[in-house]
Amino acid sequence: MKKRVYLSSLAGAPLIKYLKEHGLQPVLLTGKMSDGTVSPVYKEISTHADIHMCRLGLWENSKLFSGNTAYLTSDYPGNIIYNAVCTGKYFIHNLKFTHKDLLAAADQWSLENYPGTTLIKIHVSQGYTRCCCLPVDDSSFITSDEGIAKTMKNSKTDVLLIQKGHILLPGFKYGFIGGCCGHMILQDKKSLIFNGNLKAHPDFKKITAFAKDRNIDIVYFENYPLTDIGSILQE
Repeated sequence: MKKRVYLSSLAGAPLIKYLKEHGLQPVLLTGKMSDGTVSPVYKEISTHADIHMCRLGLWENSKLFSGNTAYLTSDYPGNIIYNAVCTGKYFIHNLKFTHKDLLAAADQWSLENYPGTTLIKIHVSQGYTRCCCLPVDDSSFITSDEGIAKTMKNSKTDVLLIQKGHILLPGFKYGFIGGCCGHMILQDKKSLIFNGNLKAHPDFKKITAFAKDRNIDIVYFENYPLTDIGSILQE
């Protein structure tokens, strides 16, 4: 059975084609739920996977948590209750607003996959955490958010702070690095896959070097702009 990948219906056609060619099943989110109801969040982010779901873990043994849309509301902070980053070691979010079901699921997932350890919770003021913070491995992160970068560095993680902007997000001035990327294992190789042309980003060399130093491949598509689509989340 093909593994499903959840992403916005606004994702680039080359990305969707690439996923299919690599044996994955893209599930394109339109803002309408399986029961016919419409996502309660505002239109510009209603197709974003990371608003409705959270991936627990990055690579092996990861699990996709699907939130209950009944708990979401149109505006902040009710629309960010599932927008967390969860690696094998850290759970990062504005913990004032994280939904209790997600926290419970993350703790249970950690207990099952990392027995004898405790998932470290890190509070950041930025509620759109998964949008703004791209985990590269369990303890390494890329972000343009200075607050997240400062907090993570104080937590003894490796952080690459990049320039703001240079990523499209329809309806907004600019988008974010986490929102245009997802984690895949392609041909037994851990890879970060980007929606659009990462090469056009002014910090392209820093980003690729940061990933390469951690033995992570980079996949991107030069024929359309780097665009935030609310992350690319594989089940």
